[in-house]
Amino acid sequence: MTEAMDLEFGRLLTETGLATRGADGSLIYDPAASNTVIVVIGDNGTLGISVKAPFDPTRAKGSSYQTGVWVPLQVSGPQVNQPSRNVEHMVNAVDLFEFFGELAGLDAHAVVPRPIDSAPMLEYLTNPEQGSMRTINFTTAGYGQQPNGARNGPCIMGGVCTQVPFNKGVCEDNMGTWWGPGYTSDDVLDNGGAGYASCCEINQALFHEGLPQINISPDESRAVRNDTYKLVQNDNQFYDSSTDSCTVVTTTEFYQVDQSVPVPKIETARNNLLLNPLTPEAQANFDSLKETLDQLMLAKLDCPGDGNLDGVVDAQDVANWRQLAMEWGLSSVYDLKIDGVHDGLTNHRDGQHIEQHLGLECPQVPNIS
Repeated sequence: MTEAMDLEFGRLLTETGLATRGADGSLIYDPAASNTVIVVIGDNGTLGISVKAPFDPTRAKGSSYQTGVWVPLQVSGPQVNQPSRNVEHMVNAVDLFEFFGELAGLDAHAVVPRPIDSAPMLEYLTNPEQGSMRTINFTTAGYGQQPNGARNGPCIMGGVCTQVPFNKGVCEDNMGTWWGPGYTSDDVLDNGGAGYASCCEINQALFHEGLPQINISPDESRAVRNDTYKLVQNDNQFYDSSTDSCTVVTTTEFYQVDQSVPVPKIETARNNLLLNPLTPEAQANFDSLKETLDQLMLAKLDCPGDGNLDGVVDAQDVANWRQLAMEWGLSSVYDLKIDGVHDGLTNHRDGQHIEQHLGLECPQVPNIS
């Protein structure tokens, strides 16, 4: 993949005239000779079956652990002072929004009529001595909204059950075994073709057959870190054999993290600092991060009908809803929470909800970065 990326970027640069080829085929590219900035960013984490040590395949894509969210980001362009250096400060993908504004001479926070979580990036390129412009990095993982409250079926990949793949095809494309409705694998405990609704139901069936339980990746997770520490909360499915029922248990974990090469500090189970008494320094960081995470989870104020989050329910919300309802119909920013529930549909109910709240103005919440 890396070789293919290198080849295609070379082709893109030469065909756009930003670079040329030498007589030996090598790429001749001078970032300072153009007004073009090139940004390359990776996808959101590595699938567990592709993870290599020292990373943990059970804490990879679909989780809020570093292996699931830590991705490469490379920037090249005339603004880069001292190229080929690493910036070890925290950066979030949302910072690219503000970065492109910076390149265009715009203040994203002044232009956008709602709070945004972006932090500046341009100074990292122009000033090698620039300190960190983020105090925290936040991430969350979980299910998307689906029509009428449906949920992803269970998929077993590498001995771990997950409900991140949203259908049988995605599960099997990623070398998993689908246990949901329409299962076809002989590895599935047959239940008459109905399939299993959750990973916990699989463990329930395994228990009844006297078979070992499987590990289950968290239903949902959220995490916040600073330069040195990271707090992770997971909502875990749990099968209770004493009551023969499934429940969700929330756990909190705490780690030291860094970007050291070749062995970074990441969230492996044995490194959970809460397994032992915390030092005063660690305790202070835990308390601070816990308070920050609590604030973040409460930060979004409910503004009924305000799908574009500009703090007012107006004709723009009606127009946006109409376009999404007519052309899409499924889960969207205008699949509004009605009676405390998203139904996974953008339909007439959401349109009526907007009409009922036209003219409503809501207070804005500050960003926390």
